[in-house]
Amino acid sequence: MASYEHCGMIPGLRPAAKKKAMRARELDFHSSSRVAPLPEYKPMFDVHLQHLWVNPRIRMTMQTAGFLDEEGKPVDVDAHRRKLYVIEQELAQADAVERHRAMDKERKRQEMMIISKRQEAHHQHIEQVRAVREGRRQRR
Repeated sequence: MASYEHCGMIPGLRPAAKKKAMRARELDFHSSSRVAPLPEYKPMFDVHLQHLWVNPRIRMTMQTAGFLDEEGKPVDVDAHRRKLYVIEQELAQADAVERHRAMDKERKRQEMMIISKRQEAHHQHIEQVRAVREGRRQRR
């Protein structure tokens, strides 16, 4: 058993003060600081990194990855990603509409084929009935 486990201490912290006055000072310590968010750092727009975008090899790599536009200026990747998401959603919706349109067209073609086969079968039946009646009339 470690020496800090018996007194409920967190490992790695120094032990509590032995003098009463120092312990009172430690317990009376309060900090009014708050958690503040760090400012967002965008390295693509950092003026101190502009010399990197001039290097042809890095520029070509960054352009193929989509971080630089055709003119070599940095692109806001988050805004670009949002635009791409919207475009992808629109393309997916257009594909779904096109799929439904093709399915409707195929369904209508099938229905028309079924109707034409039914009409053809109906006409054949009527012709057979007419032939049977004609044959019966001739026998009389």
